[in-house]
Amino acid sequence: MAIYHTIFIKEKAILSGIPEKRTNGVHACDFSNDIMTSEDSHNIGFYLNRMKTPRKLHFGSPEFIGKLQGLIKTLTKIPILRTEDEHEAVYKTMKIIPDISAQLSEAEMRELSKTVIREYWVKGSTVDGSNGFYAILKGSVKPQAKQYKKMIGDDLISASILNFAFTETKISWSLPPEESLGVGCCFGTLVPLPGKRQHGMLTVVTEDNCDFLKIPSVDYLRIKEETAKHEQLAKEELIRVSPYYQTWPMVFIFQLTAQLKWKKFPVDHVFMKGGEISQYVGFIKSGCCSAYRIIPALVKRPLGKMIKQMRQVLIGQLNPKESFGEMSILLHIPATYTLKAATPVELGLINASDILNLDPVIQMLLLQTVKPSFENFTYDDLKLAYIKKQMEKEWKHKKDMILKDVLFYNGIQPGIGKWLHKKRNFDKNEKKHQEHSNVVKRPM
Repeated sequence: MAIYHTIFIKEKAILSGIPEKRTNGVHACDFSNDIMTSEDSHNIGFYLNRMKTPRKLHFGSPEFIGKLQGLIKTLTKIPILRTEDEHEAVYKTMKIIPDISAQLSEAEMRELSKTVIREYWVKGSTVDGSNGFYAILKGSVKPQAKQYKKMIGDDLISASILNFAFTETKISWSLPPEESLGVGCCFGTLVPLPGKRQHGMLTVVTEDNCDFLKIPSVDYLRIKEETAKHEQLAKEELIRVSPYYQTWPMVFIFQLTAQLKWKKFPVDHVFMKGGEISQYVGFIKSGCCSAYRIIPALVKRPLGKMIKQMRQVLIGQLNPKESFGEMSILLHIPATYTLKAATPVELGLINASDILNLDPVIQMLLLQTVKPSFENFTYDDLKLAYIKKQMEKEWKHKKDMILKDVLFYNGIQPGIGKWLHKKRNFDKNEKKHQEHSNVVKRPM
C-alpha cells in the first residue's frame, strides 16, 4: 500500500525546444590547445586541419615520455641488426630530445642514429658521463658531481641552481643536489674532457633501474669529421661544375667554399628583385628558379575598359649547377630581373660582404669569367612574349567555355555517369566453377 499511489504518477513530458541554459561541455574534436572562434565552430575544415596536423610533443608530457620509453626495445638490438625503419624511428626520437637536437646538425643526427646504443644500469650504480652523451629513457638519476652536463660550445652545467632556460636553439637544465633527472633529461658530453678534468666529473648515481640512450664521444668525433669532409666535397663540386667556374684553379675555389653556406627556400621565394643590388651569390644545388622582367601593359577590365598596369614576363630559368648575383655585387649595379623559386630550392649562399672581402685577384677573376644573365632581351621581345602569353591564355579560356557549353547541351556532366561499372574480382574457385559451367552448356 505504501507504493500504491506511485502507480498513477505520470512522468512529465519533455517538449522539444531550446533549453534556457546550455552546459559548457568539451567538444569531442577539441583535442588541442588552439583557440576556436565562433566562426570556426561550424567550419569542417578547421577540424580537418587539426586532425591532419601532427600533435607536437612537449618536453615532459606523457606522450613525450611514452615516445622515449618505446625506443628501448629498438635499441636492445645492436646497430648492425636494426632495420631502416628502426633507424628512422631512432632518428625521429633523437630530434625531439632538446639537448640532442640543439647540438647536432641534421646530417650528424641521421648518421649517429645508426650508431647509438642502449645501456642498462641497476639502482645505485655510478655512471660516468665523460665518455659519451646520455639521454634518460627510463628511470631517474641524481648528479653526484657538481657538474653533470656539457653542451657543445658551452661551459659545464652545474647542479647547484634550479633553472629551466629556453631559447630558440638550446634548452639547459640545472638543478639543486637534492633534485633528480628524469625521463628526457641528459647528462655527459659529446666532446671528451681534457685528461686532467675527467676525474670525478659528469658522474651521476641511478635512483632506479635505468635505461639510457648513449651517443659515444668517439662515434660523434668520427662522424663529425666524416660529415665535414662530405660537406666540403659537396661545396667544391657545386662550384666546380658551375659553367663559369670550370676553369678556375682549386686554390681559388677553396676560398669560395670557406664562405659558402647551405640554405633551403620554399616555392615563390624571391632571391633578387629587379632594380635592387643582390644580397648574396647563389649556387643552385637543387630546384629551378624563374627569371621575370616587369613591363607596362594594357589590361582589359571586366567592363571593357583598358588600363595600364605593370606585368611580369617570364624570360628564362636557372637550373641546378648555375649561379646568380656575382655581377650585381661586384659592380654595384641593380639586378635587371626578378628571380623567384619555381620549385623548392636548395642553394649554396655566399653573402655580399664575404664576396667584397675576397682577395682582389679572385674578384678580378670573377669579373672576367662571369657573364650577365638574360641581358639579350629587348623591350620589343618582352612585349611580344607578353602578348603571346595572353593570347594563349585567352584561347585556352575560349576552348574551355566551348567544351563546357557542348557538354551541358548534351546533358553530360564531367565526373558523373549514368551507369556505375565495377570490375568484379573472381577468386580461383569461382573462376573454375564458371569455366566448368561454360563447358557443360556448350552445344554438342
